[in-house]
Amino acid sequence: MNVSVNLSKNARQIQTETENEQQKNSYVSRLLELPVSKLLEKCRSSEITVDDLPILEDDQYSARVMSGFKWKRRVIISILMKFWKSFASAFAFRITAIFADYASILLLKYLIDSAEISAALFNFFVIAVLILFFMQLKSLLLGVHTYLVGEDSALMVTVLNNIIVKKALHLTSENNEYGRPKITKLLTTHSEAVSNALTYVHHSCSSLIELTIAIFWIWETLGTRTIIVVLIVALVYIVLNFIDSYVYKKSLRVQLGCRDQRVEFEKTVLNSMETIKMFSWESHFIQKLKAMRGKELSVFRKTLSINSFMHSLNVTSPFVIFFVCFAVYGLQYEISGLRFEDAFVLIAIFNYMRRPLHLIIPSLEAVNKALHSANRINQFLIVKQSPKVNSKNAPLPPLEPDVDIKIEAANFSWNEKDDIMKDISFQVKKGEKHAFIGFPLCGKSSLLFSITGELKLTKGKMWVSKGISFAPANPYIFSQSLKDNILFGNEYVKSKYDKVVAACDLKKDIFSLPRCDATILGDKGFILTSTQKGQISLARCLYEDADIYALDKAFAPMDRATSKKVFQRVLGENGYLREKTVILATNNIELIKTFSTVHVLKNGKIETSGSYEQLLEESEIMNELLNQSKIDQIIEEKYSDEKKPRKTVMFDDKVLKKKKKKQSMEDTAPTFENRSVYPFYFRNGSFIFSSLYILLLVARFVLQAFAFFYVSFWLDPVWRKNECDNCPQYMFLQMLSFLALSAILSTMLSYTFYVLTNVVTSRQLYKHITNAMFAVPMIFLSQNNKESLMHMLTSDLDIVDTQFPLFFKVSFESCLHILMIFSIVCVNVPVFAIFVVAFLIFLVGLLRYFLPALHKISSLEEQKRDLFLCGSTEDFEARLLVRTFMKTRQTLAKTSENADVLTRCRVAKSSTLRWLSLRTEFISNLMICMCFFIASICLKVNYIGNAQFALSVASILCISELVSTFIRTTCGLESLKPHVQRISNVREYPKEPLIDHLNVFANKYKHVIKDVSMSVEERENLGIIGKAGSGKSQLAMTLILMSSADNESHIIVDELDIFEMSVKTLRSRITVIPQNAKIFNDTLRSNIDPCCQFADSDIWLAIEACQLREYVRSLPDGLHQMVSAESMTNEQKSQVNVCRALLKGGQIFVIDQATKLMNEPTKSLVNETLRQSLKQSTTIWIGEDFADVEHCDRVVVIENGVILTTDTPQNLISEFGSLQKCLLNLSN
Repeated sequence: MNVSVNLSKNARQIQTETENEQQKNSYVSRLLELPVSKLLEKCRSSEITVDDLPILEDDQYSARVMSGFKWKRRVIISILMKFWKSFASAFAFRITAIFADYASILLLKYLIDSAEISAALFNFFVIAVLILFFMQLKSLLLGVHTYLVGEDSALMVTVLNNIIVKKALHLTSENNEYGRPKITKLLTTHSEAVSNALTYVHHSCSSLIELTIAIFWIWETLGTRTIIVVLIVALVYIVLNFIDSYVYKKSLRVQLGCRDQRVEFEKTVLNSMETIKMFSWESHFIQKLKAMRGKELSVFRKTLSINSFMHSLNVTSPFVIFFVCFAVYGLQYEISGLRFEDAFVLIAIFNYMRRPLHLIIPSLEAVNKALHSANRINQFLIVKQSPKVNSKNAPLPPLEPDVDIKIEAANFSWNEKDDIMKDISFQVKKGEKHAFIGFPLCGKSSLLFSITGELKLTKGKMWVSKGISFAPANPYIFSQSLKDNILFGNEYVKSKYDKVVAACDLKKDIFSLPRCDATILGDKGFILTSTQKGQISLARCLYEDADIYALDKAFAPMDRATSKKVFQRVLGENGYLREKTVILATNNIELIKTFSTVHVLKNGKIETSGSYEQLLEESEIMNELLNQSKIDQIIEEKYSDEKKPRKTVMFDDKVLKKKKKKQSMEDTAPTFENRSVYPFYFRNGSFIFSSLYILLLVARFVLQAFAFFYVSFWLDPVWRKNECDNCPQYMFLQMLSFLALSAILSTMLSYTFYVLTNVVTSRQLYKHITNAMFAVPMIFLSQNNKESLMHMLTSDLDIVDTQFPLFFKVSFESCLHILMIFSIVCVNVPVFAIFVVAFLIFLVGLLRYFLPALHKISSLEEQKRDLFLCGSTEDFEARLLVRTFMKTRQTLAKTSENADVLTRCRVAKSSTLRWLSLRTEFISNLMICMCFFIASICLKVNYIGNAQFALSVASILCISELVSTFIRTTCGLESLKPHVQRISNVREYPKEPLIDHLNVFANKYKHVIKDVSMSVEERENLGIIGKAGSGKSQLAMTLILMSSADNESHIIVDELDIFEMSVKTLRSRITVIPQNAKIFNDTLRSNIDPCCQFADSDIWLAIEACQLREYVRSLPDGLHQMVSAESMTNEQKSQVNVCRALLKGGQIFVIDQATKLMNEPTKSLVNETLRQSLKQSTTIWIGEDFADVEHCDRVVVIENGVILTTDTPQNLISEFGSLQKCLLNLSN
């Protein structure tokens, strides 16, 4: 539908002026962040989008920043070469701000001097206004510095992400070292660690300059001896910091090792949850995970204690230097002889030293993390690329004009060492259709990969036309609209698009979607059936203009009726590809009758080639595949559920609600209402430790305030004359020493209880996650939910362990420091309390106004970050398609667009924080100026003395910086709330037993098991056979409530319905030996007996019964040898699985092809052992042929979830001979 709007001349002019005004904000407007005010108003009234964010100077940040970037084999060097100019300009603003800051301190000295000489009130006001000017200038300069650093940091992330995505698209398809989780970690943790270090590098450099100026000032004021002692103290602090950094790094390495070990074990547990639930090992694995977490937390406590010890020294270091300076000076001279203005200016300088000294440890940590992350990125960037990336390895075009593909005696390999395709020779002329058939793993897909250039040609010659379109065996759906999935970056042509949609039979499916072909699909969007995914993947292939169409089992995901219809429309006589060259890899023999040539593959070689009729007479493989295809067709037509008619209805609320309900129950984690995070977090901590932490921290600030008051009293001659005229100076030094040491001790103790509180809270939060993880039913543990749980166990838990409590601590300390300063001023100047109350009310109101808007902006940034990560990782997983379709440049351009949107969100968030910082700092500076005015007036009317005036103005000078720190950390704390929220939601996860009365679905319309009724007598051996996917294993899982059944189903065990039994009781009676054995990264003994319930003698008996004795004896540590899934063969894994079952025992055994992966004679010996050991038990044997169940009393033949027949194995074997013939005859 086309819509046209005609604007009048004036309307167009107004529109143009508005756009120009939005695009060209003045420098002053950007400096004061005026556009953010409109954004905040928008946030208050409604939700926001990217279009509501302030416009950047350059809409194509990525293209601009990547234009001159070159990777110099080292990430850090490359980044420095790219950003050194902006780094220098930002640092220049920071240096200027430092000098403006110290200019205000110098003016403070003149202000206190004016009080001592009783200058006119006008002098006080002039100096106060000048101090306000310099402090506001400092705020503006720091705002510019923050803007430049934030912009550089966002651009650094963009650069790193672009080069990571570009490299990821060029990785080989068989690369197993870097999967989706590692790519995601590179794009998030490592790239952001490198960019975040930029801020700390600026802080470190500026801190050195600030400390140098402060030390010079102390030397100028107190003399050489004092500064020598101060330098010695500073040197001791530096040495302690370096020692602490070394010990901390060493301890952190151990902690990260424990964490990685725990995370790997958690991944194994989640992937092996089916086995754990089968054997009822939940309680043991919960305890084991808690023990691993306890070990990690013990190292974490040590690491955090080391960090907190040094941090406590750094926090109190200004106070320590204050004490050292006055103590050393007092040992040389009379304290009363110190000039009044010098003494109190030193107090202001000591307060200013707090910030640079606070940043020492965080800066060292950030730089260490950045170097570690840069090393990881470097390792990734040198990984081997796909041979197709190098134009020298690309296949040459054919020399003959009528030939599209020609291969002569060619070998192909993934790694240039082992050839997986050997001696391949064939030729495909233009317009011909060739099919490649064979049993699984024969090399059909690998041959198509060879033609597309993914495998390296190691021998022979190959010529291929350039234009190739590809449809993979596993359909890949991007998190985009259906239309974009089909177009795949190509230009939209309506006639062509309609033909492709019709050819793939997608018209009805499109109209059944909520927004037709604009509906978002993928992991984050609408859930599709496998048939629909196959149709969309084929449509994407057809829409591409190409000379060759390579279809790798493209019709296999579709149901039989749809595949036939689509095949006729695509490859029939009048099909869409009737004049194109097509190569098809398939096992469906019925589809290739009209193909010109059929190639039969076996073990990576072409065994024979010819027409369809020729191969029917010559090839055994062809005939076996044809029989299997006939069986599948008959079974599906006879026993498949009747499909419901598709609704061609758009925006049907009932349909949408039904689909959403099904999706939430099977595929996604439940959504929850937002809860109050802080009560949940603190309830999981220790009340005693938390209380002691708060009380000791309050005591520290009270002691500091008393120390400042005591110094001011001692320097006030009036007070000394009236209260302590003959007091010796050592009394002053003793009292000052007591206050200083008490403050340091209280700080260390408070940080100790902070560490203990943190550890207790982390342990309790982990307990919530593990209990929920083992309590949920198997139906809940879909791949998406497993990823959500792993994200919770890694990223969320890491943030809750470290960042959340750290931000809370800094925010709380800043709040107490602000209250301490206001208390000092209000005690000296009580009138100022009115302004303090007004300021605090304003601050609380501003936060209440600002934080909801910040949440919306942070949420938008998180959405765009997820979109960028989702798009980048999807492109990485679909890199084969991207390279085959030659869409690398388009994909990188799309990545750059997403990166630009993310950059805009990040800059907007930074601008929003800077908006708040500028306004709070301005109000704080006005408060400082107002304090100067009121204190000056009180001094002139003799309401306060010189000492009270000096202490008040010297203390309040740093209030602006403290308020800024409090606001910044509070906003950071609020941004981390969603991580705690997700952990709090696990308490609402569903728990076993979960009987939802759901049918077990194989796909959208078919049940896995349909109307199955059978009985098994006590001690009977019952065999169940059927081909793969017939529903045998699903029946076994239903017996132990690992699958759900409808409310009309009944399974009776010992005259009790299993749906009325507890899960633990049921699984103790029924033992299932699954086909796929899960091996934990632990000792062999722990794999066989995880709960340590059996003696070694019993375990050795089971090992001997499973023919595993020789293997165990060959291990260096025997039963205590560490093993993993990679270190054991499939046969050994299966033997371990049988050992577990024999040790567990049970009244009923279900043996689900437990020995299928074993070799002879081990297989026969283990089967015989099972038969002899289970004579007194009821046994159900599951197999795929009569040979697996010939010893049973009765055999049930099952296909497509339906029982075909039940008879003795002797009768079935004599009548049919093989399972294949049995299925074919019974189906007919």
